[in-house]
Amino acid sequence: MTVGRRSGPVAILAGVLLPESKPVRALVVSSRFPWPSYTGDRIRTAMWVEALRRRGCEVTLVTPSGDGPPPPCRAIAAPRSALAFVGGFARVLRDGLPATALLAAGHDWRGALAAAHEGVAEFEVAVIVLARTEPWVGAFVTARRTVVDGIDSLAANLDERGRAAIPLASWLWRLEARRMARLERSLPVRHDTVVVVAESEVAGFAGRAVVAGLGVELRPIGDTARGFDVGFWGRLPYFANRDAARVLLDEGWPLVRRQMPEATLLVGGVGAPAFVRRRHGRDGVTVVSPMDDRAALLRRVRVALFPIRFGSGQPTKVLEAAEAGCAIVATPAGVRGVGELAFNALVGRDPTELAAHAVAVLLDPDRTVARGRAARAIAERDYSLDAALARLAAIALDA
Repeated sequence: MTVGRRSGPVAILAGVLLPESKPVRALVVSSRFPWPSYTGDRIRTAMWVEALRRRGCEVTLVTPSGDGPPPPCRAIAAPRSALAFVGGFARVLRDGLPATALLAAGHDWRGALAAAHEGVAEFEVAVIVLARTEPWVGAFVTARRTVVDGIDSLAANLDERGRAAIPLASWLWRLEARRMARLERSLPVRHDTVVVVAESEVAGFAGRAVVAGLGVELRPIGDTARGFDVGFWGRLPYFANRDAARVLLDEGWPLVRRQMPEATLLVGGVGAPAFVRRRHGRDGVTVVSPMDDRAALLRRVRVALFPIRFGSGQPTKVLEAAEAGCAIVATPAGVRGVGELAFNALVGRDPTELAAHAVAVLLDPDRTVARGRAARAIAERDYSLDAALARLAAIALDA
């Protein structure tokens, strides 16, 4: 279905007057309010809203309520519901759904979607963000075309977490991974299209997903002095970021300081835990939580260091680092799904290798600058926000 805007009350095609077409009615459903956009699913939800708005759609957004700015579209809140959570828990036990899906279960989705459908018998297109959201909303969405944005394969991430855990926890995480894998494989059967952010995630959805990468708003680099030698950031309560922060502070950073005693480290992000806050002002560490102007702060970082061992949402950090012109050092998991940026990065598998890469770059200022400029050039060429939004709109409306 190809949808476009016509100017004026009529459009002229081959000399024939055609009545103006009605705007496409689009529904976006997400388990979290998308603003402020500081997590991968929030960023992705905001992207869907903007992509569809740019194509002239009438967008209805259904999410839990939030404290951010008013949405730029019709918005309906899905209120918390203890009854819905209890019903969701029973369904997890009965149907073998992943327990992770309960993160999206405790809201009155049925009532909110009924309100969304008032006056709209059927949406032309509906987008459901995250696999864990779909079990609770799929039955209540009426649309000619439905799209599920899985973003990443959470099953793969859960399996990675299981491999890093102690034996009993490992068994539980791997059980959860198998259940999530079953849910993800079912989505292409029940929906028209499944979307992921990288080619490496397609296999998790039975090989039947299309790729639409993330995008980043490109701002001028400016000439801000880069006063932080190393930077790490993210939503710090998230288990993968919390683990990476601990690895960095306890293992990687001491190795860097041993070779560069005056080196400085920025650790940024919302919700810094106590073990991170305690390091502020010690051993060259500065903690900024929350980060009010992320883009400006990252322009003060020379080397972005991501000791990620597992978890989703990591491409966002790498794109932000590239947009800010930082040199990038990361684990393989940290640069998964970022295309050529992975080849531009210095990759290490453990804290010793990561620290060695960071020190080698920092001791060669020209190399630091060159790697940062190369990362920025890749971001400009492959990851502009405008191109990413156009891709999402094409998937939703043109397929």
